[in-house]
Amino acid sequence: MKFILLIPLFFIFFTENSNNLKCSDFKTGKFELVNSETNRKYIIERNSEFQTEETYNLKSGKKISGPRFYKIKWKSDCEYNLLIDTIKSKYDETDLYINSKGGLNNKILKIENNCATVVTYFEEMNIEARVYKIQQ
Repeated sequence: MKFILLIPLFFIFFTENSNNLKCSDFKTGKFELVNSETNRKYIIERNSEFQTEETYNLKSGKKISGPRFYKIKWKSDCEYNLLIDTIKSKYDETDLYINSKGGLNNKILKIENNCATVVTYFEEMNIEARVYKIQQ
């Protein structure tokens, strides 16, 4: 009888904890970032060392640009730098300037369900965005 009572408790514990992602869960996989201010959606695919991004128009769903390739340097499970890969990607003077200053610094501030709130720092600029994990 006690065993039967433990099964529902185990199921509840396992179900609730399976959705609690950690920073390390955002090191690899496929992600989506939507920026309603610029009317763009970014599809990001990442492994532990590289990231690719494709940009889409939110209204039309058509691809605007991409893929862009970035090198990732992880400082910790929750902090990383992005540098444009100038061998694989088209780049401009702004990209070269950002790379020369160490790239874009990113920090995962909090995680709720499959969504991470990430702030990107560069010089005086801070941009906060929500990144959704859509695939392992």
